[in-house]
Amino acid sequence: MSSSLNLDKLLEDLGHFGNFQKRNLLLVCFVVIFSCFPMGYIFTARDLRYRCKINGCDDIKNPNFYEPWLENAVPFKNNHPKNCYKFKSNLTENYGKNLSCPKDHFDKNVIETCDEFVYETDEITIGRDFNITCDENLWKLTIVGTISIIGELVCLPIYGYFSDKYGRKAMMIFGGLATTISGLIRSFMPTYTLYLIMEFVDTSLGSGFYSAAFILAMELVIPKQRVIGNTILACAFALGEVILGLGAWISPSWRVMLRILYAPGIFFIAYIWLSHESIRWLLSKGYKDKASEILKKIAKLNGTSISEEVISKLNVEKEEVDVPQENFIHIFKAPRLLFRLINCSYSWICCTFVYYGLTLHSVSISGNIYVNFIAVSLIEVPAYFVCNYTLSRIGRRLTLAPGFIFSGLACLAFIFVPEDQHYSRLALFLLGKFFATVAYTVLYMYTTEMFPTCLRHSLLATCSMFGRLGSMVAPQIPLLVKVWESLPLMLFGVMAISTGILSFCFPETNRVKLPDTIDEAIEMGRKKKVDVNTL
Repeated sequence: MSSSLNLDKLLEDLGHFGNFQKRNLLLVCFVVIFSCFPMGYIFTARDLRYRCKINGCDDIKNPNFYEPWLENAVPFKNNHPKNCYKFKSNLTENYGKNLSCPKDHFDKNVIETCDEFVYETDEITIGRDFNITCDENLWKLTIVGTISIIGELVCLPIYGYFSDKYGRKAMMIFGGLATTISGLIRSFMPTYTLYLIMEFVDTSLGSGFYSAAFILAMELVIPKQRVIGNTILACAFALGEVILGLGAWISPSWRVMLRILYAPGIFFIAYIWLSHESIRWLLSKGYKDKASEILKKIAKLNGTSISEEVISKLNVEKEEVDVPQENFIHIFKAPRLLFRLINCSYSWICCTFVYYGLTLHSVSISGNIYVNFIAVSLIEVPAYFVCNYTLSRIGRRLTLAPGFIFSGLACLAFIFVPEDQHYSRLALFLLGKFFATVAYTVLYMYTTEMFPTCLRHSLLATCSMFGRLGSMVAPQIPLLVKVWESLPLMLFGVMAISTGILSFCFPETNRVKLPDTIDEAIEMGRKKKVDVNTL
């Protein structure tokens, strides 16, 4: 019997879900909540509604967005004034105080552009702060989200490498503090260019601290607790999105919002003393004394006991096993595992594109954008509990594949519902997000279970890196709509359904121990499931 098998049994004997596991999960939940805040570009870089300022009509000090005379002065589209255009006028005096602006002073046959604007609300985004207006400059706002994702794309593999080499805890703390500092610095940037640079720095330095924390949580629980642990972390992510929406709602400007959200990250300093390294990782690296210390601490906090003889036996068996030094190159020598990695990477691309695309698109739904965002975030919670129910009963594969397929069908159905049927469209939109959340929740957990301990974070980071290709395109949805209004939903549907079909190729990992070596990972799916209760 290998040490890894003994470790699962030992963790079970020390307490299924005792005080140690609860405290550790609470600390990781804070990390998960905080990991949502770099997604704040949804609000900081969104395009506000504005119109041309009409000199001679608008009140000089306090102009109103809507005025009775407005249709005389600017062209309208879909019952709203167009952003950057106005009719040519010959006004020589100010009529604004009388709320009257004669239509015979405007020539509706001549349309001009403008460089002074009246905004619908008092909100201050980077577009308003840095004077980024009109359709030809819209890319400067949508590119912010893409730059944020590029930062993750560049550094995720690096995070995975350092996490597998130096530990999950070290990278979790480093990433949390790095994104805290860079996020606070970003709130003081005086120009658009500097803001964009700090957006990249934020996500590049903090790109992997969520995955490091997630793996740390999964490696410190027994197999039977992975599903409930995954559900709790997923609910923490939804809570983080709600906090993000509320933070944006109560903030008068993007600068205040960033300071409110990022300031609590200073607490990550305390993680140096409060959090613990993964025992599984410590044993895989030969740090037996440190692993023993944590096992003793688990026993103490959970009110159980562990003898020196048990720890000694665990260490002896570890010494007797000749574990080869495996690295990323070995994946290319195992066709079965390589195909799994490619398939998993494609699943991540599709999943992140659909999941984040629907999240970003939520602020375009009519009504209060903050309420819409919070509602779309909260729809994830029932999805998490569906996962909690199905993952251990019908398995990972039969939860993941239908999640993708039903999300895709909901997105495609959305295209054929008339625009005036608002509630039907909203219901389909939320249904698409619900099933996309199911797929995303399973995929994160599934990826950690299909690959070996020695390369787990590296391969998770690789899949997540490819996934950033999908989320990198998602912020460009406003540009895709201008090509064809239904194009985003069409892409969501096709990609989700295709990856749902390919998901049936994954091995089932329900009630199977985490593989520690490449050989063990290859054997997954070839033989009958191992009931962890017998380990």
